[in-house]
Amino acid sequence: MHGRPPFKCEDMKLGNESLQFHFRDILPCIRAIYGDPEFAQDLVFSPERHYVDDERTRRVYSEMYTGDWWWSTQVRNTDLV
Repeated sequence: MHGRPPFKCEDMKLGNESLQFHFRDILPCIRAIYGDPEFAQDLVFSPERHYVDDERTRRVYSEMYTGDWWWSTQVRNTDLV
């Protein structure tokens, strides 16, 4: 897939109000991001633990992949591979 997926527009009525929603389908967006070499250096596929000291006593949480949830989910699912 080349380029970015196009925006779509749908009208929705809530009560007496009519609203327009502009959106892109998520799967083509994911394909576009993962298929673009410019993003390759920014994609993360495994959890990481970052520390601010050499003793590894002060942990830093800055991105989703540095959190405990991603770590426990990734480790828990290794037996499925």
